[in-house]
Parts: sequence; structure tokens; C-alpha cells
Amino acid sequence: NASLEARVAERTAALERELRVAEALLSEARSRVDGPLLGESVAVAELRQAVARHAVRTEPLLLVGPPGAGKEAVAHAVHSASGRRGAFIFVSCPELHTQIRQSPVDTNPMPRSASQLLAHKLELASGGTLFLDAVHELPAGLQGALQELLEELQRTPQDPRAPDVRVIASTTRELAREGPGARHDSVLRFFSKHIISVPALVDRREDLPMLVDHFLRRQARQLGKVVDSVSPESMERLQRYAWPGNIRELRSVLERAVLVSRSTVLEVDEELIDEGLAIGSYRLMTRLGAGGMGEVWLGKHRLLARPAAIKLIRPDVQPGVAHEQLIRRFQREAQVTAGLRSPHTVQLYDFGVNETGSFYYVMELLEGLDLHQIVTRFGPLPSERVIMLLRQACQSLAEAHEHGLVHRDIKPANLFVTALGLEYDYLKVLDFGIVKDQPSQDTTMLTAQGIVQGTPAFMAPELVSGDRVDGRADLYSLACAAHWSLTGQPLFQASTPGQMLLHHVQTRPLPPSQVSELPISAALETILMTCLEKDPTRRPSTALELDRQLAQVSFRQPWTQSRAQAWWEAHAPHVVSGKPDPAPGGSGKQ
Repeated sequence: NASLEARVAERTAALERELRVAEALLSEARSRVDGPLLGESVAVAELRQAVARHAVRTEPLLLVGPPGAGKEAVAHAVHSASGRRGAFIFVSCPELHTQIRQSPVDTNPMPRSASQLLAHKLELASGGTLFLDAVHELPAGLQGALQELLEELQRTPQDPRAPDVRVIASTTRELAREGPGARHDSVLRFFSKHIISVPALVDRREDLPMLVDHFLRRQARQLGKVVDSVSPESMERLQRYAWPGNIRELRSVLERAVLVSRSTVLEVDEELIDEGLAIGSYRLMTRLGAGGMGEVWLGKHRLLARPAAIKLIRPDVQPGVAHEQLIRRFQREAQVTAGLRSPHTVQLYDFGVNETGSFYYVMELLEGLDLHQIVTRFGPLPSERVIMLLRQACQSLAEAHEHGLVHRDIKPANLFVTALGLEYDYLKVLDFGIVKDQPSQDTTMLTAQGIVQGTPAFMAPELVSGDRVDGRADLYSLACAAHWSLTGQPLFQASTPGQMLLHHVQTRPLPPSQVSELPISAALETILMTCLEKDPTRRPSTALELDRQLAQVSFRQPWTQSRAQAWWEAHAPHVVSGKPDPAPGGSGKQ
């Protein structure tokens, strides 16, 4: 029996590890850069030879190449050719600190420090490969911890308890050109014994036709279009271009061109390469993100210097009566949203329908962090700061509700915090483009099924059950977001979206003070628990009523502008200075 129990325990531990590996792969899934191994040029032939040569080795490996050249795909190729049966675990060194705390959709506790997270990633990669992207951007304080872990792996290769991991890192620093006397970080010196150079696209121009065909067919397939080839003039234009962004830029250009293509022969205009794709009076410059309903792009007005965020929404409705109803509903909602004047609502500049039938919104581009990013990176917020942010959200929602609009997707990611002029911790409510009309006799016929969505971790019970919805649903979601801000945890723990939705309908939530390690204002907790009532009639009647209740909560040390300014200068100085965020994805939201 003891032997059987030991085998069961061992198998259970193995299954739990496999589950953690799968969850890590899912949570870190991203748009992979591919294409560096395609082609017949001398540079690519040498790259393939290097991959085959290093795949059979176990020493740490460094991939060196310019941004966008495809270093991650080369690491994948080395892993696949090695025959290792374990997982390929990706770690973005610049973003390492953002992964420390638990996210609202992740039910497994995460390590509480970056060094613990590195050790955790090594464990997940046991039997496989750990890829450290942009290792030169690893904070100095973590380089020693990483090097210690790697040296420990090399000292105990025969220890059955030690993870069998091949470690591959990447950098954009050209170590060979820096010379033997250049100062290299200790972690770069550790990896520099074995190097693969990934060539820039300009050094392998003869591969361009094959790469173009690869990306063209893939993007056309994803969009359900038939695009067979590129016109000779466009191919010549692509061959002449310098491609400073390498393969990543080539892929982006072709994505934009296929997006608006209406022919089986693709045309790539000169201005598309130089300035981006036209949408109304704006040009699409860079894709900022993508989701189930569409994409968000950085846009630039043709005449004005003002940048903007442009959201393209692809309606999943075939042409016909339903599509016409959807267009009318989109136009009406956009007109109402454009009329919202609260300074705490993201500003809508323009809207329309492009030639491909996609709806688009043009919104102000904001530099800052949303509440999800703030709590994920820096931990839960004090009660006085949460109240100050909630009151600003109430101002935005109060106006929207007065116009008959329910947001339906209030969540930390849609509560964006920035610095405007000399005002710090200035909150803007995002994504009013997917609002829902409050029921009335003249609007119910225009509701299009499937266009409105919510986020399970923050959905009010009436949204789940299909009951009548009004502005009090947004107050419930706002309280869920406040719970996340105070505790760093979602209101309920669930392993599937369905379970999460059932909790909102059936389960009484725990007060945040029973979840948080930090002190929480009793008065604030009472207000939030009222907002989280299952019965909407027991919640505050309006957003203004909630704002009034929050205003009555007092603190010995209120959250002042000086405290807010000190926080931003310490944690996000790029917002204060107006310079780009060094951490990818950290700012520039609509």
C-alpha cells in the first residue's frame, strides 16, 4: 500500500507539473515572429547550419540580431531540432516584473519575486528549453540571481533533482562589434561562449519573395480572403525598401495591405510602407493589439500632428438585414458616445465603416497604465487611492447612464490611469464602443446578438442571467474592479469562465479585508459589499449616489496630488516625462 501511495503521489505531482506547463504556455501565448529560416540565401543557409550544429549541444546559447529579425523563431527551431520532449518556455526579460503577481483570470498563485519566478520558469522548462528574450534588458538586480541559477545547473548536471533545461537567450547588442575591451554585463559574458547570429532582412534580400509569399498566404487565410500574388510593381517596391524593422515590419506591412485588399493580386502602395494604411482621415501606423472582435492600431491624422488609437471591429454577421441593423446600431452608439463630455471618458474623435465592412472608432491616445497593469506590476493599492479612482469612474458612468448607456464591460483593464498636465492619477473609462442601450421601446429592435461582450471575472449577475440591465450592473462591475485593486485577486476563484459566471449569480463574496494582507477601510468595504449585492435594487441607485457615499469616507492621510506625483515619478517616469514606456505594452492605450 505504501508503494502504491508513493506511485500515486509521484504521478499526481507529474500531472500537476504538466498542468502548470500547459497553463504557462497558454498565458504566454503571443504572436510569434517566424520566417528567419525561410529562404535560399547564403545568410539563411548558414543560419540553418548553425541551428543544426547547436541543437545537439546543451550549453547556454546566445542569439544575436537586430530587433524583429526572428530570434525567437530561431530559438524554437533549436528546441525542435534538439529532440527535447519538454516544453519551450518563453520569458520576456523586460516584462519579467509584470508577471510576478496573479492576474484576474489565473487561479494559480504565482511567485512573489522575480528571482522566484525565474526558478519557477526553470522548473516548468525541465526536459525542454527556457528562452530568455532580450536578456540584456534584465534588471541589474536580477542578473546575479539568473547567473547563480544557471551556474547551479551546470554544477549539478547529474543530480536527478535538478531540472534538465537548455537555456537560450537573445540580445540586440552586437557583441563582436563592441570589441574585446567593451563592458559587457555579467549575464551576457556567461552566454557569449556560444553564439548564433540572426541576419537582418537587408542582408538577405534574395529571400524576400519567399517571405512575402509565406506571410501573404497566412494573413489571407486568417482573414478568409483569396490573395494569390503580389503585383510586380509592389514586389519591386518591397525589394527597394530598407526594412529597418526586419521581418517583423515586413509582416506588419503585409497584414495592413491584405486587410484592405479587394483583389486576388495584392498592391502595396509606396505610402503604405512609408506612412501606413488609410482609414478615413487617419493612417494606421502600428498595430497595438488584437482581440476577438478586432484590432487596435496607432493612427496618425493626415493633416494634424495628433496621434490616435483606432479600433477596427469586424462584425461576425453576413451581409443582409441583420448587417444593416448592426450598422445602424453602431452608428447610433457612436454618435451617443461622441456626445459624452465627461473628462473621465475616453474621447471619441471619429467613427465610420471602411471599405472592407469593418467598423472603426478613432479615440484619443493615452500614455499611462490601466488598473490591471498597475496592480499586476506594483501590488494592491491603498484604500484612499482606490476611492479617489472610483469617484472619477463614477463621474464618467453617471453621464453615460444619463444618456441611456450601460457600459457592460467595466474591469481594471478598462480603467486607465494617466497624468494630464499637472494632474496625476487621472482616470479615463475606456471602451464605450461596446455599450448596451438601457431597455426602451424604440431601441430593442436594433440590438444585435453577439456584438456585446463582457469579462466573466467582472460581470454582474443580471448580465449572466439575462435579466433587465441598467446602470447598476456597471456599479457591480466597478466594485469587482475595486476588489481587484485592493487585494490583487478576483472576487471569486474559478478554473473556467462558466464557473466564474455561476459564482456571480450564486456565491456570496468575501469582504476584501478577509482576502487582503493590507488594511482596508471598513467604510469603503461596506460600500463595496452593497454594490456587490445580487439584487440590483439593493445597490446604490446611481453612479452619483455611489460617488456621494465614497466622498463621505475619510482618512488620516488622504491620497493627495503630491502623493500621486511621487508615485508616478517613482514607478512610471515615462508618463511624467512624456517619453515612450520602456516596458512593451505598458502604455499607449486608447
